[in-house]
Amino acid sequence: MDLSKAKTVLIVTFLFLNIFLVSQILLDEGRGSLASFGRNEEISRLETALQEAGISLDITLPRGGLRIAHLIVEPWRFQLEDIIYELWSVLEKDETELPPIYEEYDSVNEDENLRIVTYLFGEYTLVERKEGSLNLKTKEEGSLLQNINTEDLQNSAQKFLNELSFMDNLIYDYTQVSQKGPILNYRQEYEDFPLYAGYLQLYMHESNPAGFYLYRLDPIGFAEQKREIIPPSTALVRFLEAYSKSSYKTSIIEFTLGYYSQEYDAERWEIPPVWRIRLNNGEVYYVNAFTGNLER
Repeated sequence: MDLSKAKTVLIVTFLFLNIFLVSQILLDEGRGSLASFGRNEEISRLETALQEAGISLDITLPRGGLRIAHLIVEPWRFQLEDIIYELWSVLEKDETELPPIYEEYDSVNEDENLRIVTYLFGEYTLVERKEGSLNLKTKEEGSLLQNINTEDLQNSAQKFLNELSFMDNLIYDYTQVSQKGPILNYRQEYEDFPLYAGYLQLYMHESNPAGFYLYRLDPIGFAEQKREIIPPSTALVRFLEAYSKSSYKTSIIEFTLGYYSQEYDAERWEIPPVWRIRLNNGEVYYVNAFTGNLER
């Protein structure tokens, strides 16, 4: 073999070697483990931050490297009488005549746009604090249950939701336990992305609904401009920087990508993608997947 051929073979060999190494790096970044964070000192920094915060990471971080856009939404608008009629029929389990509806107004800071309206019908109270939100209080009083069969609770709750047309497309998320009883959390979804900003908290008394807080949104579509989201490892570091250490050790039980924003009184707004971090102590945090800032 002459010298020129030998050079050609070496060049081709190094070229394929570089391609292989680059592909391995990209694959490692997509696996979502701590190794995807970067150099050894960066991995050590993340592990130290977790230890200092008293948090363990018992899950695999999700895949990063996506390019997505803001989600455009509008508040859910509804006909109140239709909502109350449906609730009355389901809660009372009959089709007796709907009792008179009484309205009580409570203006906030004398601003008519921020007024709270309370509707009383029978022994039920329905509160509307802003567009898209409803808070129902029933005559059932919740109580702390020591032994909760989550599957039975979900089945009872789902049966209740299936009878209400305005609860359609809500997806079960997770269950909390409080002094008022178990709370079943549901969320909306849009184009296979969790929409955490649209949610339902359903309070249960034994196997019966004891009230709920509902905040629904009407998704319009995605904005035109797509941006690359920050890696999960970066979001985790930003979360740890803002996290106030608890006296009890906890662990991260969920790390997922979705959409979240505060509840606004607006005609239309954009919701950023977020990394949601849920801890086993019931705390939930949202890290803006574009900026890395912790959402309130």
